[in-house]
Parts: sequence; C-alpha cells; structure tokens
Amino acid sequence: MKTLGLDLSLTGTGCVLLDNGKIKTRQLIKSKPLGSRPVDELERLLLIKRKISSIIAEESPDLAIIEGMAFMAHNTTALTQLAGLNYFVRDELYNADVKFLIVAPTTLKKFLTGKGNCQKDLILLEVYKRYKEEFTDDNLCDAYGLAKIGEEVLSDDNSKLPQYQQEVTKLLKQQYYE
Repeated sequence: MKTLGLDLSLTGTGCVLLDNGKIKTRQLIKSKPLGSRPVDELERLLLIKRKISSIIAEESPDLAIIEGMAFMAHNTTALTQLAGLNYFVRDELYNADVKFLIVAPTTLKKFLTGKGNCQKDLILLEVYKRYKEEFTDDNLCDAYGLAKIGEEVLSDDNSKLPQYQQEVTKLLKQQYYE
C-alpha cells in the first residue's frame, strides 16, 4: 500500500510517500517568487505541480491526503495562490486516477497529538515519540502525518489506534468510501 501526504505551501511543500509503512519518498519542494507579473505567479505554481506530478507518476500511490488550507491567513494573494496550487494538484491526482482526501489542519493535529490546536514543535515531538521518525521541517512532518492518516484510512483494522485517531480515521473513511 502506498500513501502520499502533501502539505502544500508556496515556500516549502512537503511530500512524503509511504510504501507499506516505510518512507520511500521524502521531498521538500522549495520555491520563491519568480517575479511580479501574473505569469510569474502561474509559473511558480506550475513548477511545484510538476514536481508533485513526477512523484505521482513514479510511485502511483493508492491514496493521497492533502492538507486543507488555513482560511485564517491574512495574505489574500498567498491564499489565492494556494487555492490554485491545491486545485492543480487535485487535477493531477484525478487525471492519474489516484483517490485523494482533504484533511483540515485541525484534523491532522488531532490525529497526531490528540488536540486540534497545538504548536508545530509539539507535532514534531509527537511524531518522533509515536513513529520514531525525526523531522526538522514542519512541512515534511505534516506530510508524513498525512501519509500516516492515508494508511489508516486504507487499513481494515484501526482498533489498536488511540481513541482520537480512531475518531479521525472513522470520519475520513466515511468520506473515502462514499
């Protein structure tokens, strides 16, 4: 089973692919503004999309989990760009016949820590304690957590998970199997 976690960002998109529980791909896609013209903005998003597309083409994941957008952002230009990137990636997954789910940031935090709101350093710590995986970049850590969620959505038995992870998994399974 292959699951792909995607923490989409304009500056550092985290991509982690798990193959039967083991990290096979761990990539941080960094990008900077390419200029001030609208076409520069588009080219930046397409660059990120192409790098994600190559992972999808090489690995053929069974399921991708994308972190939803934080709508509390104050920078509307960045939010608009992120929305565009989000839909570019959804289109790539759809065209590659890869099922995907969108997971709210609070749901990811709850799955990893038991709390829907917590600091990024707590997520890094909890991932290390629970899964023995060390990350120095929160985008990669989030992508790993998203890929772990994907594994549990595809799993037949979630009974050994803590209650808060079972709650998250149950909700997402309902969306996945609709």
